[in-house]
Amino acid sequence: MDDIFEQIPHVREHGGEAVLITVVEREGSAPAQPGTKMLVYPDGRSVGTVGGGALEKIARRRAIELLRERRSTLVRYVLGDDEVLMSGEEPTGMICGGRAALFFDYIGHGAQLIIYGGGHVGQALLRHAQSLGFYVTVVDHRPELAASLEGAGRVIIGDYVTALDEQPAPPGGYYLVATPSHSFDYAVLKRVMLSDWQPAYVGVIGSKAKALANAQRLAQEVSDVNWDVLYCPVGLDIGGPSPDEIAISILAEIQALRHDKTGHRHMRLNMPEALTTE
Repeated sequence: MDDIFEQIPHVREHGGEAVLITVVEREGSAPAQPGTKMLVYPDGRSVGTVGGGALEKIARRRAIELLRERRSTLVRYVLGDDEVLMSGEEPTGMICGGRAALFFDYIGHGAQLIIYGGGHVGQALLRHAQSLGFYVTVVDHRPELAASLEGAGRVIIGDYVTALDEQPAPPGGYYLVATPSHSFDYAVLKRVMLSDWQPAYVGVIGSKAKALANAQRLAQEVSDVNWDVLYCPVGLDIGGPSPDEIAISILAEIQALRHDKTGHRHMRLNMPEALTTE
């Protein structure tokens, strides 16, 4: 069990996710002992045990479902075919008899924000995002900026396109592209849109002309573009030219998406309608 408690802070510090399963109740001849724990990762790997056998396999599957949903829950299982199911209980197909209650505790961050570009806007976005509970990753190719990115969960100094090849963000991340050059911006945009990272949001800083040019190029080079997640120009139309004001506009847009709030005035072009009318 010591291994489990050592792994939990490592998961959080590195922006990972896991579900901690704890046996909280046992009745009858159930194999699980109260207090036993198992930590399950998104790829199905686990540390510890909640009794083995069919119950553990069922618990692992439920943990992976909860990782996708990013939530915790308590589940009561019936471990015998002849047991009468009570309200809220779930069958297991086991024949040993008894009952067990397992608490599934989601461990991770509510949302992942990946900022490509650690310049003035990227730094402002980092400052404001920390107070909203985001796990923030900043990617930049300029080593001299590393000292200005204090508070980020992860700072990667290196090539923009390959930075997340080995350690991508979990599905549903929010990506903001604000590198120091248009060519870098497009290279990152293409990388994210071609990935299997399942982004919830891809924002690119720039003018409407830049947005349209990027979209035209993307349409030519990438099949089946998910235009729904692309926000360019980025942010809500709330005004203000300073890095902090731009950052607040971007975070307001992300928050609206996170909480499914509609009716706001977005700066984004309506793709692919803008492409067909150009």
